This record gives sequence, C-alpha cells and structure tokens, in this order.
Amino acid sequence: MRTFAIRRHTVLWLALAAAMAAAGSGSAHADDPQTQAANTAGSADKVHKSTTLSTVNVNAQSLAGGLMAAQDQPKQVSTISAQAIAQQPITADYTQMINSAPGVNSASYDGFGLTDSSSYTIRGFSASEIGVTLDGVPVNDVGDYIPYASEYGEARNYESITVSPGSADLDMPDLGAVGGHVSFITRTPTQNFNIFAGQTFGSDDARSTYLRINTGDTGPVRSWISISQNSDNKWRGGGQDDIHRIQAKSVWTIDDNNSLTANFNYNHEENYFYMPLTKAEATQYGYHYDYGTSWAPTPAGGFTAEQLYNDATFFTQSSYYKLYQNPFKSWVASLDGEFKFGQNLSLSVIPYFQFGDGNGSFAGFLPLQTGANGRPVVQADQYADGQYAVLEAYRPITYRPGINAKFTLTLGLDNTLDWGIWYERSRQLEYIDAQYVDPLTGEPDGIWGDRNLLSYSNGAPWKNYQEYDLTTVKKAFVEDSWTPSDAWTFNAGVAYLYTERDNQFVLFPGNPDPADWTSYQNSDDRFHRFLPSLGASWKPNDNNQIYYSLTRTFRAPQDSATYGNSRLGLPAPLPESAWSNELGWRFTDGPLTLHTDAYLANMGNRTAVGLDQDTFINYYINAGPVRMAGLNAEGNLDLGHGLSLYSSYTYTQSQVKQNLSLPATVDTAAAYYDTKGKQFPGTPRNMAYFGARYADGGLVLNLNGKFTGSEYGDFLNTDRVASNFTVNGSASYELPDFSVLHKTTIALNWLNILNRHYLALPASPTIDASESAPTYYVGAPRQWYLTISTTLF
Repeated sequence: MRTFAIRRHTVLWLALAAAMAAAGSGSAHADDPQTQAANTAGSADKVHKSTTLSTVNVNAQSLAGGLMAAQDQPKQVSTISAQAIAQQPITADYTQMINSAPGVNSASYDGFGLTDSSSYTIRGFSASEIGVTLDGVPVNDVGDYIPYASEYGEARNYESITVSPGSADLDMPDLGAVGGHVSFITRTPTQNFNIFAGQTFGSDDARSTYLRINTGDTGPVRSWISISQNSDNKWRGGGQDDIHRIQAKSVWTIDDNNSLTANFNYNHEENYFYMPLTKAEATQYGYHYDYGTSWAPTPAGGFTAEQLYNDATFFTQSSYYKLYQNPFKSWVASLDGEFKFGQNLSLSVIPYFQFGDGNGSFAGFLPLQTGANGRPVVQADQYADGQYAVLEAYRPITYRPGINAKFTLTLGLDNTLDWGIWYERSRQLEYIDAQYVDPLTGEPDGIWGDRNLLSYSNGAPWKNYQEYDLTTVKKAFVEDSWTPSDAWTFNAGVAYLYTERDNQFVLFPGNPDPADWTSYQNSDDRFHRFLPSLGASWKPNDNNQIYYSLTRTFRAPQDSATYGNSRLGLPAPLPESAWSNELGWRFTDGPLTLHTDAYLANMGNRTAVGLDQDTFINYYINAGPVRMAGLNAEGNLDLGHGLSLYSSYTYTQSQVKQNLSLPATVDTAAAYYDTKGKQFPGTPRNMAYFGARYADGGLVLNLNGKFTGSEYGDFLNTDRVASNFTVNGSASYELPDFSVLHKTTIALNWLNILNRHYLALPASPTIDASESAPTYYVGAPRQWYLTISTTLF
C-alpha cells in the first residue's frame, strides 16, 4: 500500500473517499500530501500469443490512425495502437493515451507525463478499481490497488494499450479489478538490426533523450533494449521532475510452436508533488497556486506545541515545496513461455517478479533536542515543546513474485476450452520515518528516507508507524468458447479468486516510552468469491454484430483496512463486488465503423474511508450499493484522400442507492448524510471526444478535442466544477531517407491549444463540501513539445 499517512498534528474533518480516494491519491507513490494500426516501423512480422488479451487486438485492423481497432468480443473493448501512440508527446503516460476511449475520464497535472500526479475513472469506477497489466504482469499496487502511470516504461515501446471497461477477462491476473482492465503490450523485437533515437524539447524546459537498439536475429533470438532520460520543470510552484528508464525485451523462437519472451522494465524517478486545489483556493490565489517556494527560519528553540497551526512561520514551513517530493525506483521482470503440445493443446505461462522502493514525503513537525553526540534526537513525548520541521517520508518496500498459467484445448473446429491458475505471494513493508531539515534554510538532509534518519535517545529510528503485509492470491479459472455457426459465438466460464492478507501493525515502534505511545495489532483475513462470466455474439451478416455479456467482479479490502477498524471498535470491512451487464452493436460498412454499448453495473459494498479525528487512523465502512449505467459509442469515418474522422461519446449515471450512515467510533459520534440518488463524485454524465486526421506522404496532421461535463467533488453534490473543453494538436513530417538515416521525423505536439484553465476529477472527495471542501486536479496550461527522431541502419 502506498497511501499517505496523516501526521498527528493535522486537524482534518472526517472524509469519505470511497474508492475515489485511491483514484485521487493515485497522483503519486504516496497520496498527494494535500489529500494526492499498425505497428510503427521496425515491428516484427510475428506476434507471439500470450495470456494477455491485448495481443489479439494487435493483429486487428487499425482504424482512426490507431485510436480504434476492429473487435469481435462480446464486450466493449477499445484498443489504441502504436500508430496513435506515436502522435502523443514522446513521454506521455497511459492515462493521457486512453483519454480518447469511450468511458474514460482522465486528469493529469503534467502534459509531458513525468509525474504520477494523474488519474482517471472508467464508467464511474476509480483507477484503483481498474486492473492494469504490463505484458501480462499485474502492476497495480498490491495493497491499495492504485496504478502509478509513470512507472510503466516509455510510450514509444508500446505496441498497444487495450481498455476493457466493466470487467477483465477471466484469465487476467487482477487482484482488484472490480470495474475493468487496462493492458499494455510492448513491441516485439525486429528481425533486422536498427537503432531508433529521439530527442525532445518543450515547454517548462522539458527534455527527453531516448534510444532503442534492436539486435535483429542473432540465431533464434532477437532483442531490443531502450534507455531514456526525461525531465521538465513544474509549470507551477517549484521543483523538477526527473525520470530515468531502462526497458528490454528478448524473444527466443525455439521452433514454430514454442517460444520464450523475457521482459524487463526499470524506472527511477525523483519528482515533486503538485498541490491539488479547492475551488475556493483556485479563485482566491489563482490557477498557478502551489506549494510555497520561500522558507521562514525557525524560531530559536523551535516551536512550542501551542504555536503549531497558530503561527505564520509554521504555515510557511509546512507548505515548503522541498518537503513535498516523490522519489521512487521500481523494476518488473517476467518470462512469457508459449508452448504447444500436439495439435490441440497449448500452454501460456508467465512467472514474474516486481520490486519497488521509494517514498512520498511531506512536511512534519517533531520535538527535537540535542543528543549526547550533538545530533538532534526525537523526544519520547510527541507533543513536547521544541518542535522543528522535518521531512517525513512514507516509504513502502515491495517484493512481489507470482505466476500466471493458462492451458488452451481445441476440442474441435467450433469449440475451445481454456483453464488455468494464478498464484502470487507478495511482501510489503511500509512505514513513515523522518529526516532532518535545516531550520534556517529548509534544506532536507535527504529525500529517500533510507539514511541519516532522526532517532530517539535510545538509538531507535523514529517512525510514525510500521506495517508489514503478506498478501497471498490464488485464482483458478475455466472458460469455454463455442461457435456453432458462422453467426453465433457463446462464451461461458467461472473463476475462483482467493485473497489472504496477513497484517502486522505497530504505532511509534522504538519509542522509549512504549506504555504511552506504542501499540500493536495483528490480523489474518481471508476473502474469496466465485466469479461467473457469460457472453453471446450474433453476426447476422458481415456488417453487423450484436452481443451481450454478464460478469461478476470482486476485490478484497485494502491491506490497511483491518487495523483501523479493529482499533476503533468497528466491524471488519466488506469486499467490493459488482454485477455488470453489456448489450452492444458493432457496424462496419465501407469507410464507416461504429461501436455502441449500453451497460448496467450494480456494485455492492462500495468501500468508504473515514478518518478518526483523535487518533488520525483511517477506518473503512460499507458506503452501500452504487448503480452505474450508461451508453458508450465510438466511430470512425474514412473520407478518403488521407482524411479520417474519429469520435467517441459517453453517458454515465453513477448513482448512490442509499443514504450514508457513518458509525460511531471510540472518538466520534455517528453521522447521517442524505446521499441517496446523488451522482458519485468524479463521474461526469457526458463526455465526448472529436478527432480529425490527415495523412499524405510523409505529412501527418491531427487535431482533437475532449469535452468533459461538470462533475461533483462531494457526495451530497453541493460542490461541482464546470465542464471543460480542451483542444490538442500534432503535426509530423517524415523526411526522405538519407544514407543510414531512415524515417527521420520532425513532430510537434501542442496541448491545450486554447489555454483553458480548469479543475477536473476530485483528488480528494468529501461527503459535504460545506464542512470540508474537496480538492481537484488542476489541468496543465498550453504546452508544446518538439521531437526529432530517426531510425539508423
């Protein structure tokens, strides 16, 4: 779990974030402290089948310049191919790439894609309720399910991104995909040796240097490796984003029926947080308001306990930008084996391992005094006088091994049976520690939280808390696909998902006065559910397809849920689950392709998060059922002469079905809120995307606009941000080949051309805005990026 832990001095009102809290706080490795068609040149001619759904779509006909692909599954599926990805800024993250797909409401602070300060909803489900895989490996956080967009490699390495709203396929290794799935497939290495290089310059001193080397065929093995260095300055406030990445892929073709594919992704970033804003802050302080860039020296002897939250110097220090940083490093390695046994039986198996280490920091205040060695030490009494600003860092360390395997048996020309298992056993150690900050300059000793830590007089490092989670996931599935005729296809299957969370929690470990400060809580919880899936497809002719599907989804509560509820005397939280229905129609006639889909999802036990005002411990309750219903559509019209039009539309009704009753805790009284019938926060009723593309020879022009309707930030629907319409454009020109230089391209991306200033997607939703104002993402202003790229040899 990479969730932000509230410092004990912070006076916050009880907030309800439901699953949206994870989406809003998904802006970083820790929640934001204020809250948080074609393959491009060089692709291989053969795509190896794997357990990821998206590989099927890589081979599908690409439409609308890669924004759409022909589909035949009995559910809505949207695929963005490498052709469309190449028209995005070279460092764009996936939340920006999928924004054209129907049902997606995405928001990001940074147009260049170099921060985890981005999130989205799909059909009203939050980002933490959407499963994400990279080459078949699950990459959502194992504890709180949040996906971190900047960690998944370079956009230029993607073959495709596939969005499956509503539900994931049964064979997907998803721990928390209660509302859909997003999958990435990286490029297959080319048969010939070549080097692709790209250099980008842009707004706010944006820079990107990218290099990918394809080895070509070296016997039965072909590989590529890419390295990149990306950076930009924050467009508001102080600080710089800096990301270094290494990615690699290697395919060993054993023979025509057997292969092994190795994938590796390394990400190292040192970023600064953006501050989400309330409507009042945006109005009072302006669109560029952010963490402060000036420091006020600490009073002699530090702050008294009474001065905290009552002193101008305190407020200046508590919002200083250098204390709000987000360094993180992670890597993912996997091995995809594809084997065929005889004519009818095949096996796809992917063992993998993930590692993550870093933190999200924020301003904290601790009572410090000079120790025997002259270094500052933390007093046992956390409320003592002599308080100094420190850099507190929430630091999770994750070890995540797993394996996903699927057998496919061809029973005849019209029948296929799939079955398999997924097993994962992850370990996550998380805690909040602190590093010294110069009281005169505000400069922290370090930002990673791994050395020179502040300690007690007994030598034990100060920690706000320490938590160890062992999460074991087991999944078995079986699915049959039957095609009795050319017109009809039926799918039926069931999965069994089992999640066990073993949690060990200690508050203020190592404190010299444990009787008053230290407490322990251990738990071992199990959650499991059968998940059926049904689908039917009818093709009356070559131009039309009508389909229907019914699926059930499920996810266990967050890893930190048990401790808070137990400590506050509340019952254990219930897992989330949803039944999703889809009825769709696909139509193709010459230059026109149209996909439409009506859906109804009934979600039970939607998780709500509360905060106890005395202990500042999060607890989790059942916020009741939520009904999501709506219409999605996307279409492409090829006008000929290189001109094509693409559009998508979404209507979403995400309705809370009952009033909210917050139970009493040991420190707070019960509360009741009239939320029945209200629209769920962060879910605009209407969204539309319009795009035009012109291609002639080496020239490609794109112009697109996204309309996002107004959306609420609180559950009582009293705080709403206005609708927004943003326009983006790109132009690229491919020069003639010269010597060893091939496909040399000059590309210009222009984002938010109209320079709209807008708030979107609540970063921290609340129950009632009149008691606690929700914060929102702040859309980036007009930005431009110029990229020069070429392929050598």
